This record gives sequence, structure tokens and C-alpha cells, in this order.
Amino acid sequence: MSCSWCFVALLLALVSCTHNEPKPLLYEAVFGTEPSTVVLLERVDSTWVVCNGSERIRLRPQGQEVYEVPVFKGSWKGEWKGREWSGFWTDSLRSGDYRVPLTLKPVKEEVLKPHRSENTDTSYWETTEGLLVMATRDDSVWATVSTPTGDYRYLVGKKTYNTLVFNNFDGAHLFRFQAEMKGDSLVNGQFLSGTHYHTTFSGRRLASMPTAWKSATQAATSKELTFSGIRANGDTLRWTSSLLENEGKRGLVLDIMGTWCPNCMDEARLLREFASDYPEVQFLSLAFERGTGADALARLEAFRTEMELPWEVLLGGKASKSEAASVISAVDTVRSFPTTIFWPLKGSPTIHQGFNGPATGEGFEVERAFFRSELNRISGRLGNH
Repeated sequence: MSCSWCFVALLLALVSCTHNEPKPLLYEAVFGTEPSTVVLLERVDSTWVVCNGSERIRLRPQGQEVYEVPVFKGSWKGEWKGREWSGFWTDSLRSGDYRVPLTLKPVKEEVLKPHRSENTDTSYWETTEGLLVMATRDDSVWATVSTPTGDYRYLVGKKTYNTLVFNNFDGAHLFRFQAEMKGDSLVNGQFLSGTHYHTTFSGRRLASMPTAWKSATQAATSKELTFSGIRANGDTLRWTSSLLENEGKRGLVLDIMGTWCPNCMDEARLLREFASDYPEVQFLSLAFERGTGADALARLEAFRTEMELPWEVLLGGKASKSEAASVISAVDTVRSFPTTIFWPLKGSPTIHQGFNGPATGEGFEVERAFFRSELNRISGRLGNH
């Protein structure tokens, strides 16, 4: 597996967070987990930009030192105390007042500059959380963790002596990994998710990538094209083969997702990229949310607008795999969010589970090729588009 993607992202994280001039001020966000979770920031145009390797998340100023997190909402709220900013991250996706203390501190650009060495080491580790793909250069680390249901997206950190630490904040999750490196083993490790989840973390180094990246699929239990969902105006829409045929479509792509799910966001962006190339295919998202009232419908419409999706996002029910399976005729089990069904008007559906997002590099390119192939199949096209 080529890891040029790791090297590019690593350089971006080491040298600077941006190509824009003048260079922005650099900060570190120190979240009040135990131990602290730290991510890199830019201060640009009176707002904050989170830097997870090559990913950029630009917060939206709301006034009075309140900054909204895009897509997943939630907010950072605080105040300046000298050269530091102190406050909280409030996660609106969780019930109650879920807040994590947050301090933003300026950092010297010099500490981010790479050494003269251009050697980059890519390694693969079988861990308690999944397959860890990690690039290291000097004391800096760029990584992701791949699981059967999705990846942990962009993780960035440092290797100091024999201690490995890498983190991220993607708007919905706050992740921190730490472990000691002893030969080919990761030991005495821990994995934190915000302040609500903590578990042990360990692993062993593999001689090479164990298997090639592939798209995960599961068998369909029926060819029958039926499911229903609630539209933004509160009406219930029931999809059938007849409705699809009446719309002049040759197939359907059904995106089973939730607005709380970063992997679902990554997958929706890929589907959006393809949608204009396939006007003969109906695209649709069916969301399973943590709440199902009027607020959920408003949230789905806001998600559709923010993601610039040219199709409807329907409410399918509560954020439950069993409830999702009960709504859709072609599956008896929904194993992950997202799950994507490529459903031809005539023929058998293909059910794709999980998603290897952009942080996986080559894994993401495999997903892209698989999605293109399935779109060609259900649209009745031969060969590549």
C-alpha cells in the first residue's frame, strides 16, 4: 500500500496549517479530559479552524465568543484571559448538558517545523480498536484506525521516546489514544472519547498490510423495494418500485445514516460528488436520529442544506440498527451507520456496510471505485463512466 497520502498530510501538520498568506496564528486546543486531549488550531478571520492533519474544520462565529461547530452543531463558548481563551465545548448531540472544559493557547511555529530528516515510516498495527495505519516522521505522527464499520478519521500526534499519543476533534467526537511502544507492541494504553468513555488500548505491529482494502457488503434478504420515511414537512413518504418507475428512474441509492455520524458525512460527500453524473438514478438519505420529534426534522433539513445535498433527507426513526432494519425490506440486519443500498429497478440490490473515508487514503479510493461501479450497474451503463 502506498502511503504518499500520509506523507503529504504529515507535512501539512508539521509545517503549517494553511497555504494562505499572511500565515494565521497557531494555537493548541487543550480539552479537559483526563489526561488532556490536544489538537492544533489556526486563528483566522476572528474564528478558529481545527487542523486534523490535512482536514480543516472552520467554526462559525456567533458573537460574544461563541463559535458553532459545522454539520454537527454544538459550540465552543468562552472568554479571553490575556493571550489564552478559556471556556467549554458543548456537544448538542448528547442529552443533558454535556460540556468539556477547553483552553486555547498560542504555540510557537518553530516547534512545528520538521527536522532535516525526510524519512517517513509507515506501519500497520492490529489493535484493540481496529487496524491502526500510522505514519511517523521524527517525533510526529499521522494515523487512522480502520474498523469493519468505518474509520476513526484523521488522527494526529507525537511520539516522545517510547510514548505514543494521537488525537482528533471532528465536531462530533473527541478522541485520544495513548500507549507505550515496546518493540513491536503497544502496551499500557488507553483510549478516551470525550469525558464519557474510557477503555484500555493495546496492539502489535504487523509485518505488512494484512489484506488489501476492500468494500464491505452483506447479502440482501429481498429484492422488494419498499421503505418509508418522514419528510421535512411532516408527511410520510413510502417508496416503492412503482414510485421509482413513475419518476423515470432506473435505480435508487439509499443512504442509511445519522446526522450524528462523521463517517456518514464523509459518505454523503462522496455520493454528492457522483449524483450529477447519474440523473437516471434517485439518491435519497434515510436518517435514524437520537430524537424523532420536530427538532429532528429541522436538524435533517439543516444537515441537507449544510452538506448541499440535492436530494431529500427523510427521518426513518430512532438511532437504532434494529429499528433501521425493521423499516427497510431488503435487510434483516443493519450492521453499521452508514449502510448504502444500490437498488436497481430490476435486479438485485447491493448492500454496502460501513465506510472507509478520506483519512484512509487508499481505502477511500477503493470505496470510490466500488460506488462508481455500482452506480454504473444500477443505471444500466456498461463500462466506466
